[in-house]
Amino acid sequence: MAEIWYLPIDTESIEGMEAQYERNLRDAIELLEITPLKWQCGTDEFPVLKTGDPIVDDSGYVYVMMRVGGDEMAAYEDKRWKPGWYKSSLTIIGFEKNLRKKPK
Repeated sequence: MAEIWYLPIDTESIEGMEAQYERNLRDAIELLEITPLKWQCGTDEFPVLKTGDPIVDDSGYVYVMMRVGGDEMAAYEDKRWKPGWYKSSLTIIGFEKNLRKKPK
């Protein structure tokens, strides 16, 4: 299963946090409108969310992210995808709209 996370821009770890949703990989990709190019880092790392722009970094922006492990990716037919973290361009509102259109 792919995990879908809401991560504020100042998040440095997911310790003590839980994913908002879990979906099969195909559904998560569709709901988040992501491509393999949105890969940020491997599962053993944590993505850098800050941009370096103080105005953006202090804005409180919340990213919608997907984390998917190696087992799930190994079973996926499109081999352009790899295990790790992916950043969606959608806002939480945009993602939630997609989720309402395609409930679990």
